[in-house]
Amino acid sequence: MPSPEIVVFAVASRYAWDVVESCWRAGLDPVCVDNVGGADPDLPVREAVAPAPFVLGLSSAGGRLAAARAAQLDGFDDPVTLIDSSATVASTATLSHGVYVNAGAVVAAKTSIGCHSNINRSASIGHDNDLGVAVSIGPGAVLAGSVVVGDLAFVGAGATVLPERTIGRRAIVGAGAVVTRDVLDGEVVVGNPARVISTVEIPEGGDQCPHCSNS
Repeated sequence: MPSPEIVVFAVASRYAWDVVESCWRAGLDPVCVDNVGGADPDLPVREAVAPAPFVLGLSSAGGRLAAARAAQLDGFDDPVTLIDSSATVASTATLSHGVYVNAGAVVAAKTSIGCHSNINRSASIGHDNDLGVAVSIGPGAVLAGSVVVGDLAFVGAGATVLPERTIGRRAIVGAGAVVTRDVLDGEVVVGNPARVISTVEIPEGGDQCPHCSNS
């Protein structure tokens, strides 16, 4: 019996290989859609016809939301949650559509992860966390209990966020940073303890999931 097919959309990033490998481990047949060009020619890129179940093939926060919108415009309106077979996700956690949990990651009890978010390799997401839309958590990052992460925020590789802290919308936490206080919307923080080094522009309006709002 052939493996069920799944579309991996937006695969110009080398990160797409992680998603493809997770598909294979799940017994799925990934079909990569290179919507902007430049994908690794060794990826299983071939024609895919919408509608079809799909996941995103890139890891950056802003890029994930843009890719989700592009997928929706191309007729792909069935985002699925993909959890690598080596990841551990609590039965009481809630993962919205389009979420990707990479190899070795842990998502603890009563945590909620928003649409099209990405949890990278070996990241640890503690209990009662609340992650927004298109959040990106880097490899080995640790979010302790009751952490809130705003839409399109990015937490870099190996960063640690202490309990009951908030990471604002589109904020950026640098690799290896230790967050001991709340990070406001658009702030870029680095270091131990994390300190603000710059801010990014916050566009007007929300960062809605296109597969929820059809906006």
